Amino acid sequence: MPQPLEVPTVNGHAVVGVCLIRLERIRPKGMPEWAGMSSENMAHRFAIRYEDEGQGRDGVFIPRRDTDSTLVALLGGRLFPGYHHAAKFKVRDDEDALEMDIATAGGVADVYLRARWTNQWPGSRLFADLAEASAFFRRGACGFSCARDGRTLDGVRLHTLDWSVEPLAVDDVTAAYFSDLHRFPAGSLAFDHALLMRAVPHEWHQLGDVPELAQDFAR
Repeated sequence: MPQPLEVPTVNGHAVVGVCLIRLERIRPKGMPEWAGMSSENMAHRFAIRYEDEGQGRDGVFIPRRDTDSTLVALLGGRLFPGYHHAAKFKVRDDEDALEMDIATAGGVADVYLRARWTNQWPGSRLFADLAEASAFFRRGACGFSCARDGRTLDGVRLHTLDWSVEPLAVDDVTAAYFSDLHRFPAGSLAFDHALLMRAVPHEWHQLGDVPELAQDFAR
Protein backbone atom coordinates (compact mmCIF):
# COMPACT_ATOMS: atom_id res chain seq x y z
CA MET A 1 0.00 0.00 0.00
CA PRO A 2 1.53 3.35 -0.97
CA GLN A 3 2.10 5.70 1.95
CA PRO A 4 0.42 7.70 3.41
CA LEU A 5 -2.70 5.58 2.69
CA GLU A 6 -3.62 3.35 5.63
CA VAL A 7 -5.40 0.00 5.79
CA PRO A 8 -8.24 -0.13 8.32
CA THR A 9 -9.66 -3.40 9.62
CA VAL A 10 -13.20 -4.70 10.10
CA ASN A 11 -13.43 -7.33 12.84
CA GLY A 12 -9.69 -7.76 12.56
CA HIS A 13 -9.61 -8.13 8.76
CA ALA A 14 -8.55 -5.84 5.94
CA VAL A 15 -11.18 -5.62 3.20
CA VAL A 16 -10.10 -6.25 -0.40
CA GLY A 17 -12.14 -7.17 -3.44
CA VAL A 18 -12.84 -7.10 -7.13
CA CYS A 19 -15.46 -4.75 -8.54
CA LEU A 20 -16.92 -5.97 -11.87
CA ILE A 21 -18.55 -3.01 -13.58
CA ARG A 22 -20.75 -2.66 -16.64
CA LEU A 23 -20.93 1.01 -17.61
CA GLU A 24 -23.68 2.10 -20.00
CA ARG A 25 -24.25 5.44 -21.76
CA ILE A 26 -21.19 7.00 -20.09
CA ARG A 27 -20.58 10.50 -21.43
CA PRO A 28 -19.38 13.96 -20.36
CA LYS A 29 -22.01 15.79 -18.32
CA GLY A 30 -24.40 17.74 -20.50
CA MET A 31 -24.17 15.46 -23.53
CA PRO A 32 -27.21 13.45 -24.68
CA GLU A 33 -27.56 9.73 -23.89
CA TRP A 34 -27.12 8.70 -27.52
CA ALA A 35 -23.58 10.10 -27.41
CA GLY A 36 -22.62 7.80 -24.53
CA MET A 37 -20.50 4.63 -24.68
CA SER A 38 -20.69 1.30 -22.89
CA SER A 39 -17.95 -0.99 -21.61
CA GLU A 40 -17.14 -3.88 -19.30
CA ASN A 41 -14.63 -3.01 -16.59
CA MET A 42 -12.90 -4.46 -13.54
CA ALA A 43 -11.21 -2.84 -10.56
CA HIS A 44 -9.21 -4.53 -7.80
CA ARG A 45 -9.77 -2.55 -4.61
CA PHE A 46 -8.47 -2.18 -1.05
CA ALA A 47 -10.47 -0.36 1.62
CA ILE A 48 -8.33 2.48 3.01
CA ARG A 49 -8.28 5.46 5.34
CA TYR A 50 -6.64 8.75 4.37
CA GLU A 51 -6.28 12.26 5.71
CA ASP A 52 -8.33 15.07 4.17
CA GLU A 53 -8.16 18.55 5.70
CA GLY A 54 -6.99 17.03 8.97
CA GLN A 55 -9.76 14.45 9.16
CA GLY A 56 -9.62 10.71 8.54
CA ARG A 57 -11.84 9.58 5.67
CA ASP A 58 -12.77 6.26 4.10
CA GLY A 59 -11.90 5.40 0.52
CA VAL A 60 -10.39 2.73 -1.71
CA PHE A 61 -7.00 2.18 -3.30
CA ILE A 62 -7.18 0.63 -6.77
CA PRO A 63 -3.91 -1.04 -7.77
CA ARG A 64 -5.30 -2.32 -11.08
CA ARG A 65 -8.08 -1.52 -13.54
CA ASP A 66 -9.06 -3.52 -16.65
CA THR A 67 -11.47 -2.80 -19.50
CA ASP A 68 -12.71 -4.25 -22.79
CA SER A 69 -12.82 -0.76 -24.32
CA THR A 70 -9.87 0.19 -26.51
CA LEU A 71 -10.76 3.86 -26.04
CA VAL A 72 -10.83 3.62 -22.23
CA ALA A 73 -7.49 1.76 -22.22
CA LEU A 74 -5.99 4.45 -24.44
CA LEU A 75 -7.32 7.51 -22.61
CA GLY A 76 -7.37 6.27 -19.00
CA GLY A 77 -4.78 8.14 -16.95
CA ARG A 78 -4.46 10.70 -19.75
CA LEU A 79 -7.81 12.34 -20.52
CA PHE A 80 -9.45 11.12 -17.30
CA PRO A 81 -8.10 9.56 -14.07
CA GLY A 82 -7.33 5.85 -13.94
CA TYR A 83 -4.85 3.82 -15.99
CA HIS A 84 -6.60 0.74 -17.49
CA HIS A 85 -5.23 -2.54 -18.84
CA ALA A 86 -6.90 -4.16 -21.85
CA ALA A 87 -8.78 -7.39 -21.07
CA LYS A 88 -11.35 -9.73 -22.60
CA PHE A 89 -14.73 -10.14 -20.91
CA LYS A 90 -17.22 -12.96 -21.38
CA VAL A 91 -20.50 -12.24 -19.60
CA ARG A 92 -23.69 -14.26 -19.22
CA ASP A 93 -26.40 -12.32 -17.43
CA ASP A 94 -29.89 -13.81 -17.37
CA GLU A 95 -32.94 -14.11 -15.13
CA ASP A 96 -31.40 -16.76 -12.90
CA ALA A 97 -27.65 -16.29 -12.79
CA LEU A 98 -24.58 -14.25 -13.57
CA GLU A 99 -21.38 -15.66 -15.05
CA MET A 100 -18.29 -13.57 -15.80
CA ASP A 101 -14.96 -14.75 -17.22
CA ILE A 102 -12.26 -12.06 -17.53
CA ALA A 103 -8.96 -12.82 -19.28
CA THR A 104 -5.99 -10.49 -18.79
CA ALA A 105 -2.56 -10.40 -20.43
CA GLY A 106 -0.44 -13.22 -19.03
CA GLY A 107 -3.35 -14.27 -16.79
CA VAL A 108 -2.05 -12.07 -13.98
CA ALA A 109 -5.48 -10.70 -13.02
CA ASP A 110 -7.90 -13.24 -14.50
CA VAL A 111 -11.25 -13.48 -12.70
CA TYR A 112 -14.03 -16.04 -12.93
CA LEU A 113 -17.39 -15.66 -11.17
CA ARG A 114 -20.53 -17.79 -11.23
CA ALA A 115 -23.35 -16.62 -8.99
CA ARG A 116 -27.13 -16.73 -8.53
CA TRP A 117 -29.67 -14.09 -7.53
CA THR A 118 -30.90 -14.44 -3.95
CA ASN A 119 -32.86 -12.51 -1.33
CA GLN A 120 -30.96 -14.14 1.52
CA TRP A 121 -27.92 -12.59 3.20
CA PRO A 122 -25.20 -15.26 2.78
CA GLY A 123 -23.41 -14.45 6.04
CA SER A 124 -20.06 -12.74 6.54
CA ARG A 125 -17.02 -12.65 8.81
CA LEU A 126 -17.02 -8.88 8.43
CA PHE A 127 -20.59 -7.58 8.60
CA ALA A 128 -23.64 -8.53 10.63
CA ASP A 129 -26.11 -8.01 7.79
CA LEU A 130 -26.68 -6.50 4.34
CA ALA A 131 -27.36 -3.01 5.72
CA GLU A 132 -24.02 -2.93 7.55
CA ALA A 133 -22.14 -4.11 4.45
CA SER A 134 -23.96 -1.58 2.26
CA ALA A 135 -23.10 1.30 4.58
CA PHE A 136 -19.42 0.32 4.68
CA PHE A 137 -18.99 0.22 0.91
CA ARG A 138 -21.02 3.37 0.37
CA ARG A 139 -18.52 5.30 2.52
CA GLY A 140 -15.68 4.29 0.18
CA ALA A 141 -16.78 6.56 -2.65
CA CYS A 142 -13.37 8.17 -3.22
CA GLY A 143 -10.94 6.00 -5.16
CA PHE A 144 -7.20 6.51 -5.60
CA SER A 145 -4.78 4.84 -8.00
CA CYS A 146 -1.20 5.47 -9.02
CA ALA A 147 -0.88 7.73 -12.03
CA ARG A 148 1.08 6.70 -15.11
CA ASP A 149 4.18 8.46 -13.76
CA GLY A 150 4.22 6.25 -10.63
CA ARG A 151 4.92 9.32 -8.46
CA THR A 152 1.44 10.77 -7.94
CA LEU A 153 -2.09 9.56 -7.29
CA ASP A 154 -5.16 9.92 -9.48
CA GLY A 155 -8.40 10.41 -7.57
CA VAL A 156 -12.07 10.07 -8.50
CA ARG A 157 -15.27 10.25 -6.47
CA LEU A 158 -18.31 8.14 -7.27
CA HIS A 159 -21.54 10.06 -6.76
CA THR A 160 -24.55 7.75 -6.89
CA LEU A 161 -27.94 9.31 -7.51
CA ASP A 162 -29.53 6.17 -6.05
CA TRP A 163 -27.84 3.53 -3.87
CA SER A 164 -29.16 -0.01 -3.64
CA VAL A 165 -27.35 -3.34 -3.12
CA GLU A 166 -28.50 -6.97 -3.18
CA PRO A 167 -26.75 -10.14 -2.01
CA LEU A 168 -25.42 -12.73 -4.44
CA ALA A 169 -25.13 -16.47 -3.84
CA VAL A 170 -21.67 -17.35 -5.21
CA ASP A 171 -21.13 -20.86 -6.60
CA ASP A 172 -17.59 -20.37 -7.86
CA VAL A 173 -15.06 -17.54 -7.81
CA THR A 174 -11.34 -17.24 -8.59
CA ALA A 175 -9.13 -14.14 -8.72
CA ALA A 176 -5.55 -14.54 -9.95
CA TYR A 177 -4.34 -11.23 -8.49
CA PHE A 178 -5.33 -12.24 -4.96
CA SER A 179 -4.05 -15.80 -5.48
CA ASP A 180 -0.51 -14.55 -6.15
CA LEU A 181 1.57 -15.89 -3.25
CA HIS A 182 4.24 -13.24 -3.85
CA ARG A 183 1.69 -10.59 -2.86
CA PHE A 184 -0.40 -12.51 -0.34
CA PRO A 185 1.02 -15.44 1.68
CA ALA A 186 -0.95 -18.69 1.67
CA GLY A 187 -3.93 -18.48 4.03
CA SER A 188 -3.87 -14.69 4.32
CA LEU A 189 -7.03 -14.16 2.20
CA ALA A 190 -10.47 -15.78 2.16
CA PHE A 191 -13.59 -15.09 0.12
CA ASP A 192 -16.33 -13.50 2.22
CA HIS A 193 -19.36 -12.41 0.19
CA ALA A 194 -20.56 -10.70 -3.00
CA LEU A 195 -22.99 -7.85 -3.58
CA LEU A 196 -24.90 -6.72 -6.67
CA MET A 197 -25.92 -3.24 -7.81
CA ARG A 198 -28.16 -2.78 -10.85
CA ALA A 199 -29.28 0.22 -12.91
CA VAL A 200 -27.64 2.76 -10.60
CA PRO A 201 -27.51 6.28 -12.08
CA HIS A 202 -24.24 7.87 -11.10
CA GLU A 203 -21.55 10.42 -11.87
CA TRP A 204 -17.74 10.31 -11.66
CA HIS A 205 -15.94 13.43 -10.41
CA GLN A 206 -12.19 13.96 -10.59
CA LEU A 207 -10.60 14.78 -7.24
CA GLY A 208 -8.30 17.77 -7.39
CA ASP A 209 -6.86 17.35 -3.88
CA VAL A 210 -5.28 13.92 -3.43
CA PRO A 211 -2.78 12.58 -0.86
CA GLU A 212 0.88 13.00 -1.77
CA LEU A 213 2.87 9.78 -2.08
CA ALA A 214 5.76 9.36 0.34
CA GLN A 215 7.79 7.61 -2.38
CA ASP A 216 7.51 6.40 -5.97
CA PHE A 217 5.19 3.42 -6.30
CA ALA A 218 5.56 0.75 -8.99
CA ARG A 219 2.20 -0.30 -10.41
